[in-house]
Amino acid sequence: MKKLSLLCLILVFISCKKEEKQAEISKKNYEKIEQLQWLVGSWTNITEEKQSFENWHKTNDSTLKAHSYTIVENDTVFAERVTLQQVDNAVTFTVVAYNQNDNKPVTFRLKPTNNGVFTFENLKHDFPSKISYSNPVKDSIHAWIEGKMDKEPITVDFYYKRAK
Repeated sequence: MKKLSLLCLILVFISCKKEEKQAEISKKNYEKIEQLQWLVGSWTNITEEKQSFENWHKTNDSTLKAHSYTIVENDTVFAERVTLQQVDNAVTFTVVAYNQNDNKPVTFRLKPTNNGVFTFENLKHDFPSKISYSNPVKDSIHAWIEGKMDKEPITVDFYYKRAK
């Protein structure tokens, strides 16, 4: 009976350690996507010419999703859906821009982070080939896209403030 009790105690101890280790592994697995949690929320860029909106939400530990759109004179001139996801050690930024690329997804991969700038790259895509996000000051986003059009380098900047 003592041996059975000892065996049960050892099994309980081992299973607890295994659960602890599993939780630790799961937490570590999503460290990269955790660095982008500041995106979650509603963002706006409103000027006299246009109104741009970007709404991010967390769908699970490894995935953020967004819907972005721009309105000019009460007409939606641009709209896209974004999935930002970490699988294993890679973070991808997948975009479906309506009325572009036959409405098919285009995926960009996160490059090593530099000074709080998160750059996603797909050099096979015509424009943009890079999409970058930074959080220069609290409650703001500076995003920009880069690439070539007619062999000329182009950068387009987007500035957002957190909606209140």
